[in-house]
Amino acid sequence: MAARKVRKCPCGHERGHPLVDEEAEYTFWGWIQLSMFGFTPKPDHIVYRCTICRKSLGTTRDPAILERRYSKRA
Repeated sequence: MAARKVRKCPCGHERGHPLVDEEAEYTFWGWIQLSMFGFTPKPDHIVYRCTICRKSLGTTRDPAILERRYSKRA
């Protein structure tokens, strides 16, 4: 099986680069919890986005990554 091609933004950055952020995305109910009740819910998925050009480099729903992101905020 062929290896998956590494996605790069127009700036040349890829996942793991310091200028690529992991941005949490929440469900509708998650946004309600965040805005009305003031606590951070577990994200629905993570979007990897370049901070320079704002291009998305992919998403993940991996439970281990979501848990790491959730525990980082708590």
